[in-house]
This record gives sequence, structure tokens and C-alpha cells, in this order.
Amino acid sequence: MRKIHVVLHKEALQGSRHADACAIVLDIIFASSSITAALDAGARRILPALDFAEAQQISARLPEGQWVIAGEKNADPFPGCLSYDPLALSGAQVRGRDVVYATSNGTVALRRAAFFSQVYAASLRNGRAVARHVIKHTESEDIVLICSGSLGRFSLEDFYGAGYLIRCLQEASGHSFMCSDAALAAEMAWNDRTPIDVIRAARLGQLMLVRDMAASLDYVSQLDCSAVVPQFIAGEVRDVG
Repeated sequence: MRKIHVVLHKEALQGSRHADACAIVLDIIFASSSITAALDAGARRILPALDFAEAQQISARLPEGQWVIAGEKNADPFPGCLSYDPLALSGAQVRGRDVVYATSNGTVALRRAAFFSQVYAASLRNGRAVARHVIKHTESEDIVLICSGSLGRFSLEDFYGAGYLIRCLQEASGHSFMCSDAALAAEMAWNDRTPIDVIRAARLGQLMLVRDMAASLDYVSQLDCSAVVPQFIAGEVRDVG
């Protein structure tokens, strides 16, 4: 029977384990939600960078006028660049362009997950679309849900999102998976609260409320508003949905 594993934060990833599995990276506030938003808005591709310095290096190799840099460090947007939240990446400024995107956790998680056979990014907004695609395009591989976390710390919203992905994967496959204890706990967490309540209660959600970003939190709390399936291949994320 196929098994679902949940990694509690990106720092817990072990490259020697489950390399033949399909990985799904979650950074609900905000990276995976923002990647989904940018692709929905017509971005050509997302180029995940580890930090602002690398984002600048990547952009220097791209044709002039065909890219934008977006992202943050410790929840502060890069000066002179697009912000990191999905509302900032859902407009015409990204349409037809490459988005060089660097965040403290989500883009780092994607890069660390590159050793898996397949790597996707998922949020609450596109969880069902990603789950259906994974079930359709994989057979016997285990599935590893990677919570990006926050600089090595557990993040409630990513764990909750993993629970939602488990539910979507089970519904898409028509049967139950064997789940690790962490996966079972995530599914239980999903069953207990509504998305907006969890997002606003989480540590990062509280910080965003202080910064008057309630609209962005409402946006990332919405379920299945997008059919985008972001897949990370050879250093770039494209919609394969």
C-alpha cells in the first residue's frame, strides 16, 4: 500500500530517504500560495532562489525586461521589488514574465526537495488540483508532504495544509493510504478547525495581522480556487495542470 509521510519542517529532510517518492511542498503563508497566484496570473515560470543575492544572480542571466524579482527575508519584502504575498503577485506585472522568487522558507524547501523523483508546490487554493494530478501521474510511489516551517521551527498552517492534502489525495485516489503518525496527526488537525481560524491563529498569521495583511490571509485560506499545478523541475516551477 502506498504511504503518505509528513516532514514537519524543511530542515528535517533527509536526502537518503524516500528519494523515489513524490514530494509536495507546502508554505501556506505565503510561498506556495504566492507561486500558485503568480502562475494563475500568467507568469511564465517561477525561479526559486535561496535568498536575495541569488535572486539577483539569476535575474542577471535573464533577458532584460522579461523578469521580476519578488520575495522576502524574515517577512520583510526586498527593497524595490515585488512583495512576497499572493496579492502582490496576482497582477499584470507578472504576466508573461519569469518571477525570480526568494523567501526565507518556501523557496528553500523547494530547492532542498530537488532530490525527489517529482516535486510539486501546493496550497489550500490548489490542493485538490495538485492531488488529482499526483494520483493520475504516479502509481506506487510514496508521497512526502513537506511543511516548509519557519527557520527550523514547526508551523501550524503548513501542518494543517498537509492534513488537507491528505484528504484531497484520498478522495482523488478513491481509497485510503497508509499514513505515518505525523500524517495521521495532520489529517486530524485538518478535521478540527476551519482554514481562516487556523491561518489567523498561527504565529505568522498573527504577525501578518499586525502588518494589516488580513486580505492576504483571507486569500490563502480559500479552498480550491485554482487549477494550477506547480511542478518544480530543473530549477524552475511551471504549471503542468
